[in-house]
Amino acid sequence: MQTYTTKASRNLIRAEMKMLPHAEAPMVLGSFGTQEQQPLNKTETIVFRRVKPFNSAANETAQITPASFETAEGVTPDSYTIDYVDVSVTLKQYAVLFKLTSKAALMYEDNIPDHMIKQTGEVIAEIAELVAYGEVKSGTNVDYSNGSTRAGVNTAITLGVLRQAARTLESSYAKKVTTKVASGPNFDTEAIEPAYPVFHHTNCNSDIRDLPGFVPVTKYGSAVKPIHPRELGACEEFRFIPSPLFKPYLAAGSATLNGMLSAAGAAVDVYPMIVMAEEAWGHVSLKGHGKTSISPTYLPPSQKSHSNPSGMFGFVGADFWYNAVRLNENHMVRIETGVTAL
Repeated sequence: MQTYTTKASRNLIRAEMKMLPHAEAPMVLGSFGTQEQQPLNKTETIVFRRVKPFNSAANETAQITPASFETAEGVTPDSYTIDYVDVSVTLKQYAVLFKLTSKAALMYEDNIPDHMIKQTGEVIAEIAELVAYGEVKSGTNVDYSNGSTRAGVNTAITLGVLRQAARTLESSYAKKVTTKVASGPNFDTEAIEPAYPVFHHTNCNSDIRDLPGFVPVTKYGSAVKPIHPRELGACEEFRFIPSPLFKPYLAAGSATLNGMLSAAGAAVDVYPMIVMAEEAWGHVSLKGHGKTSISPTYLPPSQKSHSNPSGMFGFVGADFWYNAVRLNENHMVRIETGVTAL
């Protein structure tokens, strides 16, 4: 049966191309991580594979003894193999759908379908961001701005705590992030300057600006380029990238507020700051072309069907398959900190 979606129409293509830029705008975590695409008809599970450090211990720290590689004349050196770690994740489907009447489409002063298309892109990006944030903030490596538990947190972020996170990453042979997900509809990456991105809530901005040696983006100069449009600035090897989507653990810290922000006024709100190294986590990028990512819906009210014989209503939206997974616990650190009340 010939239907509206039997062959991709120009309306659907235009809708997808409008959704994608609006989907990319709010994305912070989604602009990083190891991206994959799931080919059609290849099950709902994606397997990420990484190479373990050579001759690594249980904690995946490489153990190299130079004497073991010393050669002798006329003797073939020992040969080795490499080990892989496979991490699988099951995709989940999400859908956003708006409905409008034919009268609204024909007579309302604003272009409702176009606004719905743009908002669809923004909503699906926020969904993906929150899925990724929920995954990466659940990592097992955690430092605290003070004390040794979340319940005791009542100080703001310090440079010393950030350096401790970097020390943890360096001791695990983690590499600084050097690539990000390229903008646009295609699955691709682009190079960035090596750094440890720090993902955090926008409420942390003022304390980060007070860090010794902090340099705002506006003072980078021509020699240094931001690694993300939302980048706040840099301090040592850290690049700070905020988002209002990265919500805190409300009232989870100390009952002694110590000048820290508390929404309820009873205990400190604890803010996760995710310090990330290369290949720490993976996800399915929000890309187009029907590759199990953004699949747009645009059914204008003018399109009549058995369920809508008089063309009284239409739909705008999209569905997509997405999930995120931590690939290497040693390559990310969550710092839990308070935020100074202003």
